[in-house]
Amino acid sequence: MIQYLEIGKIVTTHGVSGEVKVYISADSPESLFRIKKVYLDSKATVSLDVVSHRSMKNMLLLRFDGIDSIEDAHGLIGRTLWADRNEIRKDKDSYFVVDLIGLEVVNASTEEHIGVIDDVISGGVQDLYSVKLDNGEKRLMPAVPAFLKKTSLEEGKVWVEPIKGMFDDAD
Repeated sequence: MIQYLEIGKIVTTHGVSGEVKVYISADSPESLFRIKKVYLDSKATVSLDVVSHRSMKNMLLLRFDGIDSIEDAHGLIGRTLWADRNEIRKDKDSYFVVDLIGLEVVNASTEEHIGVIDDVISGGVQDLYSVKLDNGEKRLMPAVPAFLKKTSLEEGKVWVEPIKGMFDDAD
């Protein structure tokens, strides 16, 4: 399991005291409020201590220890931020996208193998799972309770109840 997850990208400075604006890769800025340290790479070799955080629209505003001016903050623009998964708040029945990629998709009624999740498309009313079938085709499935019956990261599977035509060419 990947320990450090991408949380967003610094897109600009905010104000003159070193605060930066982050375009987030999370459901909401509030899910990132527990983070005390961010990293500038996925291996957590370079870190910045978070001094303050707040949300502005659907963005995250951060201040870091030692970054006290707009000039200091300007050097961070364009950098991707990473955080320890244990510091990111998530609901009990939600999953990190990185953990869903590669899960086997199985028919909940027949236990038949359908394919593998190869992408999660966020936005709109609900997420969409891109499922790569054995023949190489990709099909999109709404990630909603009507279709999702069970997800087990431990077993590496998602059990679904597909409707006719979702994963085949039936009429």
